[in-house]
Amino acid sequence: MTLQPMAHPATEIAHILSITQQHNGFAKLNSSQRRLLLAALLACVIPVDGRIHANEVGRFSDHLKKRYQFSDDMVKHALGLIKNTLSPEQLHQATKQLPEMLSMEDRVNLVGMLWDLALCDFELHSLEEALIYKIADQAGVPRKRVAEEQARAVRLNPIAR
Repeated sequence: MTLQPMAHPATEIAHILSITQQHNGFAKLNSSQRRLLLAALLACVIPVDGRIHANEVGRFSDHLKKRYQFSDDMVKHALGLIKNTLSPEQLHQATKQLPEMLSMEDRVNLVGMLWDLALCDFELHSLEEALIYKIADQAGVPRKRVAEEQARAVRLNPIAR
């Protein structure tokens, strides 16, 4: 399935979120729109520390391809989300959709991917940590599971001391 890009990924996300606000809006989203919404959530953690590292962009692309079956064209389109992150209101709207979109295990996996992105530069910024906990809390992921995913990501991406 190919994504028909609008003028800008941020505009497309705004459109997707407006659909979710309609009666039974979630059911009106197609697969590509749902996956782009997940990509937008993942992209949020990358620039929150004020820097965008090449390894974060690469890891983001890998997650999109492996976990969400994005084609190369869809990945290129989604890369625009990194510099155009969701507003706090959009972030809340997007995370509110997660329980309908994903099972608890899939939400835990999403949180794991967020930790992986935050730690793949071998540092953890307090803003990254706060954002991940905010997304997890709003998505209904228990704090214990969030901490377990953080520990797993630290084992894979040891933080520089």
